[in-house]
Amino acid sequence: MTKGSRMVSLVKYLAGPGRANEHTQQRVISSSASIVSVEQGEHLSAESALRLGYEMDIPKAVFGQDHKGKHVFHVSLSLAADEGKLSDETWASIAGDFVKEMGFEGVENASPCRWVAIHHGGSKAGNDHIHIAVSMIAEDGRKWSQNNDQPRSQTAAVELEKKYGLRVARGEHAERGYHPKEMVSARAQGLPELARETLQRCVRAASTASVDEAEFVRRLRGTGVLIRPRFAKDSTSIVEGFSVALKPKDPTEKAVWFGGGRLARDLTLPKLRAGWDGSPEAGEEARAEWDAVTRGKRPASVGREAVEPTAEQWEAYTAEVGSLYEKIKSVPLDDPGMWAQVARETSGVFAAWSLRTEAVPGPLAETSKALSRTAQLRRFPTKAKPAPLPSAKGAGMLMMQTSVGPSSRAGEALLLAQLRNTMRAVHDMHKATGRLSDAQRIRTAAMDRLAAVKAGLEQSPTMSSSAPVALAEKPKSSSRWLDAAQEKDPEIEEVKRLIGLNRPEAKSVRASATETPVAAREKKDQGKSHGRSR
Repeated sequence: MTKGSRMVSLVKYLAGPGRANEHTQQRVISSSASIVSVEQGEHLSAESALRLGYEMDIPKAVFGQDHKGKHVFHVSLSLAADEGKLSDETWASIAGDFVKEMGFEGVENASPCRWVAIHHGGSKAGNDHIHIAVSMIAEDGRKWSQNNDQPRSQTAAVELEKKYGLRVARGEHAERGYHPKEMVSARAQGLPELARETLQRCVRAASTASVDEAEFVRRLRGTGVLIRPRFAKDSTSIVEGFSVALKPKDPTEKAVWFGGGRLARDLTLPKLRAGWDGSPEAGEEARAEWDAVTRGKRPASVGREAVEPTAEQWEAYTAEVGSLYEKIKSVPLDDPGMWAQVARETSGVFAAWSLRTEAVPGPLAETSKALSRTAQLRRFPTKAKPAPLPSAKGAGMLMMQTSVGPSSRAGEALLLAQLRNTMRAVHDMHKATGRLSDAQRIRTAAMDRLAAVKAGLEQSPTMSSSAPVALAEKPKSSSRWLDAAQEKDPEIEEVKRLIGLNRPEAKSVRASATETPVAAREKKDQGKSHGRSR
């Protein structure tokens, strides 16, 4: 929102080619009743734009001597690039509602102000948007009240976003934006996505899969990204934050670093620490790992990330995700902190799964991104922590391991069903609170993005001929839009049965959480010498 004193220049710019010839199909989509020089939908030429500018400024020409200072109000209403495009009719309705909400017209016993809404194509970043220009001098010479106009415009935008089922940009949830130069850089390097999106997925995966900060550092280093700590002032041991970067393909180029908070609002180190072991022992181990990073050394120790998950862990963590769904159905809708925690962990599981299985970002990465918005609150609650919920962090560990252990496609399919159930709960929360765009984004991820993943897992032999008819058939759905998981207890028993069929010797070659990779390898070799295979 800006204000100025040159109406004709503003209209000529909006109808012109733009600073980088980005304006296309410049046209009026709506205007006040007093505008008669152009019609709705009419293409704006240089000549018609000039006429329109002078017509908009008639109240200023007539009553200008009574009003000093700026009289031109200009605002742009924009969608996120991934929200697609709206029709001119919808934009016209939105523009009309906005000027009424702002009091430019439709006010009882007050003359309206002149306004026009112009569409000239998407922005450089691909955002569909319109511009609204208004004369703040009304038809009777009255000056429009600018009192609290900034918060009023934000409130009006939020109400319109809810009314038209759009993403609520100024609501409780907010993603970090990006600079157009980031898109240019990604295209120049042939990257499938922005560098910040890759880095955010790596940080989400590593943080969700970890139980303490030291493990997080080791896991994040294991993804291949660059990482460096940010120390407190005048300290070389107290870590307050971190930054990450992709390794440049050209050694002569400098890495572009992003702090955790620049990637996403919920990925600052203090917020991540809230979900980890905060004991003094864990703090010492974390300092050792950060010191290894600073010195360019190998990790100071080896932890869970080097150990193969067991059949018992697959069973337990799958069950925990199932119990999470049962618990979150009772979480109040007005508890954004709890819903953000659920979305953060679920997003992290899909991020970990994506890193392990997708050579290029695919449906798992897109699902992680869809959930990540719910994890990012504009204001995180400062009240005391509520009672803890069951966690999806164990599932994140399973999905991020280089060697996933005694799993099967059937086991992963059942875990996917549990995760989709959790997504359904997040969808229902958004829908119940009127955030229809957020709800639709989660629904699209669960139905469309994950359909290929679900189908691929069900094509496994263990999900067809060797599986019982009840498992091979499509499970009954408890939702109109989502194939829900089966009842909790039968699912867990089925995981046990399938793991037993596919990995009958899993227990005898299991590595404990305290074993080193060398010890685990020795046990594998012993198993192979007796005819066992992994």
